Amino acid sequence: MLTQRTHDRADARILVVAGRTVAGAGWVAVGLVAGWLVFATPLLVRAVNLSSGSTLAPILGTVAWVAAVTAPTCFILLGTIRLASAATNLRGRSRPFRPVHAMARRLPAGMFTLPTVHLPDGRAIPDVVLGPHGVAFFEVLPAPASSRHVGSHWEARFVDGGWRPAENPLERAARDGDALRRFLESVDCGFVVRVYPVVTSSARPGAFGAELTGACSVVPLADVPGWLASLRAQRSLSATRIEHIREILESLARA
Repeated sequence: MLTQRTHDRADARILVVAGRTVAGAGWVAVGLVAGWLVFATPLLVRAVNLSSGSTLAPILGTVAWVAAVTAPTCFILLGTIRLASAATNLRGRSRPFRPVHAMARRLPAGMFTLPTVHLPDGRAIPDVVLGPHGVAFFEVLPAPASSRHVGSHWEARFVDGGWRPAENPLERAARDGDALRRFLESVDCGFVVRVYPVVTSSARPGAFGAELTGACSVVPLADVPGWLASLRAQRSLSATRIEHIREILESLARA
């Protein structure tokens, strides 16, 4: 089972969407009712005539007409914004393109892919592939035109054309792998699941000067199917256990 934090976050998101939907629908309803009262009934004319004997009648009449015309529009606009916010929250942020998930049909038989899973600590793990090997995930290396590997560190190109220090994507993938491994251990599956952090790119690894490391691999995108096929099956992962891990990952993907 997932941790309580994951469930709480999903429940809170549902409550936020529900609250914004109800509020948005309410404001739209108020705007429509107000518009009907103003344009389909003589209510406004009567309200203006109540002060027709006053010297301020022209000013009060103008204010009443302006308020009557703008109020329904404001209510409807406010409701529409609330509904749009609810829809955006329901969809979540724009989902980035996941190249390995997109090539799912080209992967070896018995592989299951998810575009993104969200750990309880807020960490997003992209392009997760579950199979007899265990769990692998693939983080995309930045384009060579915008990033470069210099000596022992990485640099990113900014809008001014200058290069500045940036996070090492291989080290980030290794940390994400450790976090995913710890999470799978924390759910008490009763067995160990191997986790393979990988960084990938459409460019050859040599374009970055990045080498394979013990904690993280660099695999060209075109070679991903073959690389997955080369992984040794984990003997402790039966079909039942793989299905159990799949349920956990699917729950993380929905969180």
